[in-house]
Amino acid sequence: MLKILFQGDSLTDCGRDKTGHNPVQAYGYGYVNLIASKLLCDYPDTVVWNKAYNGSRIADTYSRWIEDALNIDCNILSILSGVNDIGFAIRMNQGADAKKFKFIYELMINEALEKNKDLKLVLGEPFLFKITNNTPELGRDIVRDWDVWNGQLTERRQIVKELADKYNAVFVPYFEKFQEALKIAPPEHWSVDCIHATNAGHEIMARAWLEYVTKAGFIEE
Repeated sequence: MLKILFQGDSLTDCGRDKTGHNPVQAYGYGYVNLIASKLLCDYPDTVVWNKAYNGSRIADTYSRWIEDALNIDCNILSILSGVNDIGFAIRMNQGADAKKFKFIYELMINEALEKNKDLKLVLGEPFLFKITNNTPELGRDIVRDWDVWNGQLTERRQIVKELADKYNAVFVPYFEKFQEALKIAPPEHWSVDCIHATNAGHEIMARAWLEYVTKAGFIEE
C-alpha cells in the first residue's frame, strides 16, 4: 500500500484545500495532483497527502515537521525545497544560507528516519527559469541578477543531491529535466514567472517524479 506525503513550498502546495472541506482540491492543481490522480487510478488503496505551504522556507517547513510529517503514517516522503530560501535571502535577507539550509534539511530527514527507519525518501532538485521574453514582474530581478540567483541555486541543488546520496534517497533531477524541455519550448512555456511552473511544467515534474520513483522500485511497474 502506497502512503505518500509531499512536503515543500508553493511549487508543491499549488492552492491545495487546507480546510479538508473539498477533497477534490486536496492535492492542489500541480504535479502532486497529477501524480495522485494516476496512482489512485492504478492503485486504488493509495493514500496521498499534500502538506506543503505556499511561501515556506526550509525553517518554516521544519516548524511544522511534527504535525505535518512525523505524525503522518506515510511510507514515502517527498520533499521539494530551496527556491524560497534563495529568494527570501536576496530580496529580504530572510532566507537560510546554504549551510543552514543543509543543516535543517538533514535534521528533517534524520527525524523522519528516526520515526520510521523503513521510510523511503524522494528529494526533488530545486530549479529556476530565465525568462527573457516579456519577463513577468515577479521574475525581473531574477533575470537581472541571474548569476547571483543561479549561483545560489547551484549550491542548493548540490546540497539536495548530496543528501539524497547520503541517505539512499531517490533524487528527482527537475533542473536537468527542464534543461531538456528548454530544447523543445522556451522557458515561458514551462514557467509563469521564473519560479512557478505552468501546467506543462507540472506535467514535466510529475513524469520525472514517477519515472525515478518507479525506477527505484518504490512503485510497481
